[in-house]
Amino acid sequence: MKNNKLEKNLERARINLYNILAILIVIIPEYFAELIYSIDLSQHKGILPSEGDAWENDTELKLSKMNIYELRLMAKSLSIHGYSNENRNSLIRRINKKSKKRIKWKSLKI
Repeated sequence: MKNNKLEKNLERARINLYNILAILIVIIPEYFAELIYSIDLSQHKGILPSEGDAWENDTELKLSKMNIYELRLMAKSLSIHGYSNENRNSLIRRINKKSKKRIKWKSLKI
């Protein structure tokens, strides 16, 4: 009886020790990493310069500002096939190329 009680107490002590080690090894460093990351982000604000004439004239600047959903909508409107499985950079290249072709074609018609 006494031996059984001692084993239960040892088991509880072992579980408590594992809990304390988990907190010290995993949770606290994770908290510090998140804190340092948030401090780093607050110091480096990724604010783009205000839109000026260059943003209106340069299509690549406009495209760089768009998210992937807006890029895919633009690719759909430009009738670019296979746009749904492309990454952002290749989609920007294809849209830029297609829009330059359209600008050249329109200038030839005038």
